[in-house]
Amino acid sequence: MKMKIVNRSVFCILCSVLLMSCNDFLTVEPESQLATENFYKTPANIDQALIGVYGTLKPFSKYWYVMAELRSDNMFEIKEAKQYDAADCAQFNATGLLNDNIVANCWFDHYKLIAAANVLLDKLPQVEFTDTVSQQQYEAETRFLRALSYFDLVRFYGRVPVSLHELTIADAFALGQSEPIDVYRKAIVPDLQYAVNHLQEVAVDYKGRTHTERVSQIAAEALLGKVYLQMAGYPLYADTKDSATTCFKHVLDYAQSTGKYWVDDMDTWDRMWIHENENSHFIFEIQYECAASQGNPVAPLAKLSNTAADEYCNAYLTNGNHFYVERELQQHFLEQKETPIANEYVYKDLRGQWTIAFGGASIDEETGEMQIPDNDRNNYMFKHFEHKIKRAALGYSDMDKEIITSTYWPLNFPVLRIEDIALLYAECVGLAQGLPYLNRVRTKAGLDAFSGAGETAFQDAVKQERRYELLGEGHRWFDQVRQNTFVEDSKQKFITYRDKYDAAHSNDYTVYASRVSQNSALYPIPLSQIQVRDGLYQQNPGY
Repeated sequence: MKMKIVNRSVFCILCSVLLMSCNDFLTVEPESQLATENFYKTPANIDQALIGVYGTLKPFSKYWYVMAELRSDNMFEIKEAKQYDAADCAQFNATGLLNDNIVANCWFDHYKLIAAANVLLDKLPQVEFTDTVSQQQYEAETRFLRALSYFDLVRFYGRVPVSLHELTIADAFALGQSEPIDVYRKAIVPDLQYAVNHLQEVAVDYKGRTHTERVSQIAAEALLGKVYLQMAGYPLYADTKDSATTCFKHVLDYAQSTGKYWVDDMDTWDRMWIHENENSHFIFEIQYECAASQGNPVAPLAKLSNTAADEYCNAYLTNGNHFYVERELQQHFLEQKETPIANEYVYKDLRGQWTIAFGGASIDEETGEMQIPDNDRNNYMFKHFEHKIKRAALGYSDMDKEIITSTYWPLNFPVLRIEDIALLYAECVGLAQGLPYLNRVRTKAGLDAFSGAGETAFQDAVKQERRYELLGEGHRWFDQVRQNTFVEDSKQKFITYRDKYDAAHSNDYTVYASRVSQNSALYPIPLSQIQVRDGLYQQNPGY
């Protein structure tokens, strides 16, 4: 058994991997499956290899949803940890997390991307291109993807091993952890700086074909800004906030001058969560398609344990587990306009209709207010669940017959959005310069422009707006850690449920709250990794 762990954890992850192909990013059939030492001969081989690296992004959205979104104060998991791995993340179960499959697979899948990227980057110089720009484009795209993977790893696990080249087995067994600041300085920042300097406005392959689904220069600058801002916060507090601000401003200026990315009306906002509109409004997306095991894994996670599942889609999704939006946050999206249409519920925040589904909710005939049932089971994340009722309401044809199983959902998952960047910029520059960006996001959703007084009120409004606009997209936990509010916020979530909503399980919520500490900022290094070689890795505090 221990040999199996070694093979899977070290050899498969950190050493060279067989070339992986995926048609999510390019609709061509792979030419062949060749050993890495014989494969990298032509630009076409490099192009196919890069498609394989993009393909390894496929499971990442699941980890952002479970390990970041579900762990934050945005969402809740009502099942006991012993019944479902995701509950270990949501309930801060340190013991369960050591052997949690989601936490372990997150580590494995991120290093799978890194291993594939390292092989491509090592082989790239030996391939002859007709022009230097194309070769640099492939290197820049690959380095962006590697940086994205390391960025997740350092935020989830802290001290992680860093390799920028293909490793031998001996090298892998000797590779220890790097300090978080070194992960940023040795891997993430240099990779993204190279990407910013060598990517084009739209990705172009070796044949001159453009690819809006692949990484652009603006995507690299947006991610670099997010990296700098994360470094400027807890626990590193590096002097990088000004660099983040500069990156964000470049991205926003580009979007303004080109008319790209911004969505200023709710009809377009609603429709951008339908797969026919992919690669139109997001800066960068993980690509999915309607095929077996090629769909977005967040779709079935967003819609679980609902007795009306068959009314929404052909693929039955009920499996006994359910993640739902935190009750206080639900109330924001349920809040009614002051002058509603007679006998009709009208959301004050227009994003509410397609952000959260409120199964079992009803309008009180006397007060006209929306009432939600005490049982949250029918409330779920609507944003990522592109079912037939939602499609029909927005004027799209029924694709129910195409969704054969829960692995077929084709809707892309956003990695970078202009609203994310705009609100981070507003946070960085404050009220005087940031107000127009906050209000552009708010007023599009039907909310009043910010009218608070002072910088503190403005920063609070920016934080809340990030919750409303980006709910379900995996940003909230990283914001809370960066701002060092995660302990207080997480404890308060459980205490609120104990005291206000679910007294029957008060003891459980008390336990969950007691588990949260400063050590909760990181997940444990998976036990399967710790056991590969005694003394190679040091476990994170608290586990």
